Amino acid sequence: MADLYVSGLTGALDTETIISNLLKIKQQPLTQLTQQKALTQAKVSSLTNLYSALNGMQSFFTNLNISSIFSTKKATSSNTSVLTATATSDTPNLTMSLTVNKLAQTEMRASTDGMSSLTDTFTSSGTITLKYWKDNSNFVTYDVNYSAGQTLQDLVNSINSAQNDIKASIYYTGTSYRLLLTESDASNSTKETDTASSSYVIEASGLPTELNSLETLQNAQNASLTIGSSTTPVTSASNTFSNIVTGLDITVKDTGSATVTISEDYSQIDSTLNSFVSNYNSIISLINSMTGKGAQFQGDSTITTIKTGMVRMLNPLINAGLINYSDTDGTISINSDTLSSLKSSNPEKLNEILTTLKDSFTNQLNGWTGAINTYKKIGENQITNINNKITNLQEYLTKYEEQLRKEYAQLESFINEMNQISSRLEDFMTSLSKMTSGGK
Repeated sequence: MADLYVSGLTGALDTETIISNLLKIKQQPLTQLTQQKALTQAKVSSLTNLYSALNGMQSFFTNLNISSIFSTKKATSSNTSVLTATATSDTPNLTMSLTVNKLAQTEMRASTDGMSSLTDTFTSSGTITLKYWKDNSNFVTYDVNYSAGQTLQDLVNSINSAQNDIKASIYYTGTSYRLLLTESDASNSTKETDTASSSYVIEASGLPTELNSLETLQNAQNASLTIGSSTTPVTSASNTFSNIVTGLDITVKDTGSATVTISEDYSQIDSTLNSFVSNYNSIISLINSMTGKGAQFQGDSTITTIKTGMVRMLNPLINAGLINYSDTDGTISINSDTLSSLKSSNPEKLNEILTTLKDSFTNQLNGWTGAINTYKKIGENQITNINNKITNLQEYLTKYEEQLRKEYAQLESFINEMNQISSRLEDFMTSLSKMTSGGK
């Protein structure tokens, strides 16, 4: 606890003003340190932003897969309402005519009888055996138990809990509630319904007497298409034909005809160059703000060297006419006409330019980010040192103020004592004078 000092005891001294003025003199170095800290913090903040921008450019080139950009293929459908297509880099360039004959659909079967109310219950117990055909030769079976007193909804819940191939629900005819069994996914089975030969994808035995047997509401059907003038259809359990040609997937949406064309897809070149330009301009704009007239890093060779190095590495883009360079601020923009022309006439040249660009920047960015990070750490260490100096100076000023208050309190106490002595002397002299006068 600091000592308590009473100031202004005599009124002879303006102690607070004197101490305040003396402290202001001693606080001048503290003000200078605070200003120095603010300037250094601003520099570190700018360096942090530049480091982040350079690191972003570094990540861009690290993740840039040039071979992937130039090997991407696209599949174009002449009639997307009939079918759509996707291709991979392994798909050969081709054009093929396709005719969609039919779409895939799931089998739907319902009980021939039902319940008059959803609250009606079964009168007996038993086990339903469900059979689901995966193809014309293979099937799986599921046993589902039911009990007297259960409702149709209870049975639906039991069927759905027992397996995933068949989806059970309640079908209302307008007069009765019946059990509806539907394939969960058409792609799970390649078998098609043939009612003439009583061949079904979904079969059920042991149904409650209230439900009787099953009837077919919708046949299971595979999707079918023909290629060109072929008379042999290609089938698929679902509406997607996977790898119909290496890497080519066709999804049919309606019956009809369409032409699919496979070709190179160079759209990633545009997005790649746009990302590069965005990263580049961010760095240049930061450097401009840091090194401009009166700025914190004006004339700083470490920062300006980065800018000149980046400009130098633009030569392949500039020589090909792919970018426009601003002499005003050093930023760049894409020449869309030249880019479009090279994509169609000379994609190999674009590949070469991007490869050179990646190699050049990758080699330089490691050094630049390292230099800026070191520069930033120096500033951070300076801030730590300044903070230590500020703390020490504040502690000194606290002690100095305490010492001043102690000394001036003692001075005022001394003056007060002198005033009291003076007053007593004055009283004594007055009394002595009166005594002397009375003696005459």
